[in-house]
Amino acid sequence: MEKLESRIVKFTSKKHGNIVPIQAIPGHFVTSHSHVNYFIDLTLLKSSQVDAANCASTLARQFKDIDPIDTIICLDGTGIIGAFLSKELQKYYPNNEKKTIYVICPECANNGQMFFRENVEPVVRDKNVILLMATVTTGISIRRGMECIDYYGGNLKSVFTIFSAVDQVDYTTVTSIFTPDDIPGYASYQRKDCPFCRNNTPIEALVNAYGYSQL
Repeated sequence: MEKLESRIVKFTSKKHGNIVPIQAIPGHFVTSHSHVNYFIDLTLLKSSQVDAANCASTLARQFKDIDPIDTIICLDGTGIIGAFLSKELQKYYPNNEKKTIYVICPECANNGQMFFRENVEPVVRDKNVILLMATVTTGISIRRGMECIDYYGGNLKSVFTIFSAVDQVDYTTVTSIFTPDDIPGYASYQRKDCPFCRNNTPIEALVNAYGYSQL
């Protein structure tokens, strides 16, 4: 069986240059919500100290809201980026050196529902929140995050993600480093509209923000 890594292609952001490169593998892949023609591999960006710090600084430079951020909620294994992001955002508050930004991750039930334990709720309720994700294709995961934040009384200020195929979800801005314009030919399809399926091209792997399971 061919190793998918043999097809890795590297891309840089047209908007932000090559400070944060991204790796992608072309093929026929299935996410939890759609079929895609690229698996975007963010392993290094989420685990490398240098790459995670560069991601954080690139995202922070795009943040325009004047309200201080209290909490960063990290999904998709973005906790390291979230920690660096908290340090970057603290630079926005030079007159409050003791400003603390909490970096947390929700738990997920078997049905995908996100939730927080009682001891974590206080750093969400009535707090200004950023939702940090790895990739966004359809916006469904963002809506789940929004529902969770709303349920626990948080005030969502923005969504940050490394790659996003959408720039807004329910009037909330999605701030990203990479967009489909940076990956030529990138496409996401509903199952019934997938050209690979219509041509009987086998699915090569099940993918999510953590990696892939080759079939």
